[in-house]
Amino acid sequence: MTPLTPWIYFAGPLFTAAEIDFNAAIATGLRAAGYSVYLPQEECAGITDPQELFKRCVHGIDGAALMLVILDGTDADSGSCFELGYAYAKGIPVVGVRTDFRGSGEHLGLNLMLTHSCDRLLLTSLQPQPANPRIRYRGPNDPILPLLLDLLSGYSDLT
Repeated sequence: MTPLTPWIYFAGPLFTAAEIDFNAAIATGLRAAGYSVYLPQEECAGITDPQELFKRCVHGIDGAALMLVILDGTDADSGSCFELGYAYAKGIPVVGVRTDFRGSGEHLGLNLMLTHSCDRLLLTSLQPQPANPRIRYRGPNDPILPLLLDLLSGYSDLT
């Protein structure tokens, strides 16, 4: 069921039990903090037709006030990258999250097209990093949700 607007569109891979559980846990935490979340793994549950899946996800992005995108892995999930690019082209603010501390790109450990498409970033690092107003860093064992909520607090039109 589509949440009430304004919602956060949650883009991220959902192909393993760990990814599905991670997405659900973050969405639950965001909802507990008062945010509406459009989570494709819920919104598209039971749909097998590729065209309908595509339409349902595009609808979710079109109605979003903000996109949250998970950018983990040696190369970020291709579907999530499409969703990020689509949101960017529509002028929807994007918050990127990378829990993976392994660098895999030429800018901040990511492909520079991804980092520059994000308004704000939450990145994981093994070393302390300099302060940056649009980037929050976390250690590998630091909880994600409090830092993410801090980043989202700057978007007053979400709650």
